[in-house]
Amino acid sequence: MKTDSRCRRGASQRRRLGAAAVEAALVLPVVITFLFGILEYGRYVMMLQVVTNAAREGARYAVEHTNPVTLNGVTYGNATSDVTTAVTKAMGGQSLSGQTVQVYTADSLGNNLGTWTNAQPGESVCVKITGNYPVVLAKMLFLNSTIPVTAQSVMRSESN
Repeated sequence: MKTDSRCRRGASQRRRLGAAAVEAALVLPVVITFLFGILEYGRYVMMLQVVTNAAREGARYAVEHTNPVTLNGVTYGNATSDVTTAVTKAMGGQSLSGQTVQVYTADSLGNNLGTWTNAQPGESVCVKITGNYPVVLAKMLFLNSTIPVTAQSVMRSESN
């Protein structure tokens, strides 16, 4: 009788191990996909924050440099490339695919009114960054490979 009960216990344990393996095989992919989704969403939110901060830094630079500074015959400060450089520095090595930076005089809503270097005191300058956020695990998470991102910052020029 002892050997018979041992055989029954061994078979029962093997069935339980098999059930645990089947349960893990069914649940683990869902849990891993969920975790990767959380990580990808975190990366996306971080990139939105980086782009928003870069737009703000670009607008701050543009508002401070609407009038050029000339030193030793060389003009500095009020070129759109200077604003783009300020934006690139603020991005800290991050970038969007197909990223563009626009700088222009704007109303309080960010509508384009013309060249930013002509902004008068009391007018606003807008820096708008557009591009696409590349999703790393797009196929695994059933997402598009890119998500469009737009960030803009409007600042009022108080003086030149």
